[in-house]
Amino acid sequence: MNLDELNESSMKILTYSGKAKKVLTGVLDKLSTNHPDKESIRDQLLSANHWLKKAHQEQNKVIANVETLQYSVLFTHAQDTLMNTETIQFLVQRFIPIYFNKH
Repeated sequence: MNLDELNESSMKILTYSGKAKKVLTGVLDKLSTNHPDKESIRDQLLSANHWLKKAHQEQNKVIANVETLQYSVLFTHAQDTLMNTETIQFLVQRFIPIYFNKH
């Protein structure tokens, strides 16, 4: 994998992770309304999961070539963004049952 391909994969990871983060933010926005729709929230969680899977697939392409890679700040940033978005997903998924049990 050359540097251009690594940068392209890094940008895809950033894009997919960003889309997942935006969807998860939308879930939190819906929970802040008076009557959030459980079905809509479920659909959004599925969408976020879809984008995170795409990001992981792209990351796996890079990792498969780890022996030939040089260090990349952009790839490091992409991995950091992916991990942070996964943390948001983890927290949102655990927050939803708590929210609905209180309301």
